[in-house]
Amino acid sequence: MKTEPELAMLQRAGLELAREALIKRVNSAAGLKAAGQITIVFDGHQNGNATESSQRYGRIIVIYSKLGETADEVIKRMVRQSDTPENIKVITRDWEIKDVVWAAGSGSTNISRRPTPKTKKSSVGNKNKEADDNPGWNATTRKRGPSKRPAKSQRKPNPNKDVYW
Repeated sequence: MKTEPELAMLQRAGLELAREALIKRVNSAAGLKAAGQITIVFDGHQNGNATESSQRYGRIIVIYSKLGETADEVIKRMVRQSDTPENIKVITRDWEIKDVVWAAGSGSTNISRRPTPKTKKSSVGNKNKEADDNPGWNATTRKRGPSKRPAKSQRKPNPNKDVYW
């Protein structure tokens, strides 16, 4: 909720307002119309109950984590304990949760794997192990001519770049 401007504004006005708006948004999302049951997990670890609690709003189940447990921990536990992890779809931006979902065998989710880090290519005349490990890299190749891309200071920012629903 903190990364979506409208929900962040509502959260400053009141946490329950933001949570209700998120539930309504998820319920009406076109991509989730075919889902039979949707579970939303909220943090309750800071000032919540001693036990985990849940409420049902039609096809949506809302879970509040218990005192001392984060929503992320609840999601990871639910995925690990599932008898059919391949049927679980998780929508998150948290790489740690994504990794747990992939490890549990839910490869059919709508999240992408963590990108693999690129190896640093060696510079001209400084041949090293990384260049040896990458057979497609020719250490003697030099870049020729100016870059075709304008300098960062000359590019206009895209105001819609990081807009999420």
